[in-house]
Amino acid sequence: MTELITRIRRSPVALRGAVVLIAATLVALTWANLPGEGYASFWHLPLGFEVGGYTFRLDLRHWINDAVMALFFAHVTLEVRRELELGELRDWRRASVPVVAAVAGLVIPALVFLAVTWGTEAVHGWGVVVSTDTAFVLGMLALVGRGMPPQLRVFLVTLAVADDVGALAVIAFAYTDHFDPFPLLLAAAGLAAIGVMRLCGVWRGTLYLIPSIVVWVGFLLSGVHATLAGVAIALLLPIFSARSADVRHAQDHVRAFQLAPSAGSARTAEESLARTISVNERAHRALTPYVTWLILPLFALANAGVRITPETLAEAAGSRLTWGIVLGLVVGKIVAISLASWIMLRARPDALGDAVRMPHVFAVSVLAGMGFTISLFVTELAFADPGQVSSAQIGVLAATLLAAVLGAVVFGILGRRERSHAPDRARLSPAFDAHRDRVIGDADAALVTVVEYGGYASPFAAASHEMRSEMSRRFGTDVAYAFRHLPSSEPLERHAALANEAGAEQGRFWEMRDALLSEAPLRDPRQLRRAAAAAGLNLRRFERDLAAEVGRSRVDEDTSDARAMHLLEAPAFFIDGMRYTGALDADSVNAAVREARDRVRDATIPARSGGARVGGRRAGLRGGGR
Repeated sequence: MTELITRIRRSPVALRGAVVLIAATLVALTWANLPGEGYASFWHLPLGFEVGGYTFRLDLRHWINDAVMALFFAHVTLEVRRELELGELRDWRRASVPVVAAVAGLVIPALVFLAVTWGTEAVHGWGVVVSTDTAFVLGMLALVGRGMPPQLRVFLVTLAVADDVGALAVIAFAYTDHFDPFPLLLAAAGLAAIGVMRLCGVWRGTLYLIPSIVVWVGFLLSGVHATLAGVAIALLLPIFSARSADVRHAQDHVRAFQLAPSAGSARTAEESLARTISVNERAHRALTPYVTWLILPLFALANAGVRITPETLAEAAGSRLTWGIVLGLVVGKIVAISLASWIMLRARPDALGDAVRMPHVFAVSVLAGMGFTISLFVTELAFADPGQVSSAQIGVLAATLLAAVLGAVVFGILGRRERSHAPDRARLSPAFDAHRDRVIGDADAALVTVVEYGGYASPFAAASHEMRSEMSRRFGTDVAYAFRHLPSSEPLERHAALANEAGAEQGRFWEMRDALLSEAPLRDPRQLRRAAAAAGLNLRRFERDLAAEVGRSRVDEDTSDARAMHLLEAPAFFIDGMRYTGALDADSVNAAVREARDRVRDATIPARSGGARVGGRRAGLRGGGR
């Protein structure tokens, strides 16, 4: 048990969040099946306030489903908007397959449900089967998808984001009752206030709270489901990429604090750093731990408490509603996502890159049948009869469990095939080559080699120079540091890599890289010329070499090698040829380098006493080149 707990603590956040969600579900099921009505009575406790003659009161379950879940939908929408404007969904060529698959995953499961339940009162619940539970699916992928290409997670996140957009639209248009348009004027006023604040450049996230509460109250009183207030608010919050001028301004304030630490300079530095990041991203980051560790577990506690008895199981087993949900989620999602992806890949064979193939997509489609959170949410909206609610909840739980088991089996089979055909992705390939790689340090004298696959768009890019400088100060000639290119899909990223190689033509590769890092994140081609000037390059020759793409073959080789090792994002580090998987701050990386150096030193002590030393490093440590 202790070993299991340790593994969970060291696992990705998505997996730990899924474990907590499962635990909350089991607690709810156990609690609901205890003798008496304690579970139902607790969640129907009224909670509210009274001001003068006005009383506002909801029971605990409605506070969670109408208010707390508004934060969940806001969190989802913040991610959707970020992906649309800055992420995977911005590039339609890359996003087209998962987006089309997500649309099919909304429509076909609903059609399967309608076919099974047609002619019954349950037909109104078709919205139960349209959504995939993002938290559960990402958690399961982290658990059973180890060794899968990292690009598969990008495919799944894009699929889930597009799926969430469709699910929110279903809730908005299909499950809104008792509509009163007048309170929407209040909501519109709150949204207008948010819009004006955005136009005025208000950057403090807390100032958006008051109009957000007004929007939520307006939605609640209108009859439109109050959780959609979170969607409307999140769509309006400011979002932008970090601007170079703001980053440099923040750096100046941080340096001022370092030179003269004080409360005032600390506050100024903190505010200038906050200004560089949009309200959207700061709000998403702030909400993430609450959504993972509090909101979703609370929702499961309040809604997954299904009373399971021989009678309810027998009723569910004979209910077309239950079978419609199970078949819609499990079979419908598999058919929809797999078939739509296959058709899209026939039209665009390279849309998903080389790493993700149809067997991977099929495995994801099996997991997509886990519709837990939003499926239970729609169940409460679609059905009023307790018997139908019970049958639907049992169907959702059964479908989620079945999809998880089938997904684990499929990924297990796929994982064995991957391991039997694919190289060891944890090992650097091709190996460190002092004659080919761009190297700082004496490769012959060094005890340890560090190879970075890097770029200029990652949030960690600007810290790369500091990390490398700190490594040189700590270890001196004990470490040889090499750099290889891993540009993102951004056109300017590849252009920056070519600019770096154009600097190498003038013998100033590292000076050009440091100048580019000082400009990171790169957003404007003019930054490349500014970096070239700062690196001391001949600008006329630089522009000629850049236009001719003189370093194209090296950039393409590095990118191809990174793809073969399934490296998804820069930076990625290899220490003595093995992939480093820890935190990307300077202290963590250099701690791993120190451990590697100490291991080499310990191993070479007998060699020193016996004279069996090869060059500056022990025999067998260095790998060959291309």
